[in-house]
Amino acid sequence: MTDALYVGATGMRAHQTQVDTIANNVANVNTVGFRRETVNFSSVMAALQSGATDPLGESLRANLQTRGAGAIASLQLSTNGGELKQTSQTLDVAIEGRGFFEVLLPDGAPAYTRAGALTLNSEGLLANAAGLPLSGRVAIPADAANLRIAPNGLVSGDVGGRTDVEIGNIEVAAFANPAGLEGIGENLYRATAASGEMQLGTPGESGVGTLRQGYLESSNVQLVDELVSLMLAQRGFEMNSKIVQAADQMLGITNALYRS
Repeated sequence: MTDALYVGATGMRAHQTQVDTIANNVANVNTVGFRRETVNFSSVMAALQSGATDPLGESLRANLQTRGAGAIASLQLSTNGGELKQTSQTLDVAIEGRGFFEVLLPDGAPAYTRAGALTLNSEGLLANAAGLPLSGRVAIPADAANLRIAPNGLVSGDVGGRTDVEIGNIEVAAFANPAGLEGIGENLYRATAASGEMQLGTPGESGVGTLRQGYLESSNVQLVDELVSLMLAQRGFEMNSKIVQAADQMLGITNALYRS
């Protein structure tokens, strides 16, 4: 009987996670380059009966009793691209394809993003909106004008009275399974074992995608789909709460019979 309580609690927490994920998707419907996340569920009872273990190495029964999170298999990043919208801004760059911009965090670790609203940081390097530099460390001279970013990532401009001076190259990172990337906030992702090894390459080669200057990629969140998923998640939460209520009532009946 207590297993029913744990299973119900597991389902409630799993659907709460799903609701939280949907809420995050909806909140970022207007965030440039945002990729929606979806919750993948696993079969709890079948695995419990077979004595299987979860990815953390704990038994599912212990996992149900201590954390109640056995029904969540993973959070998966959507691989569908958003609509490209023209902004005509020089440093706005969109990726047409499956690649990501690689930026460097303050501790030097790499992170990945689809948000191409680039700026110049305090060091004159091309950086994301938060000032994190691209891993290629493309330095733009102070007197540079008419900056151009080619589809293959070549950055050029007019410098010191000369035209079409090559300034640097923007590279694009690709993953075997981009759906396995893990969100770390601020529209950034990091590589995981599920995403596979990162390959940094020239845009237009190896299918990583090309760049489009003067464009930004919109969020790929579809509000209608999210609202439907939200209703389903709420109904799932309600059904699991009824399991807990039914188990509690049965335990109450058992206690009453014992006392009588």
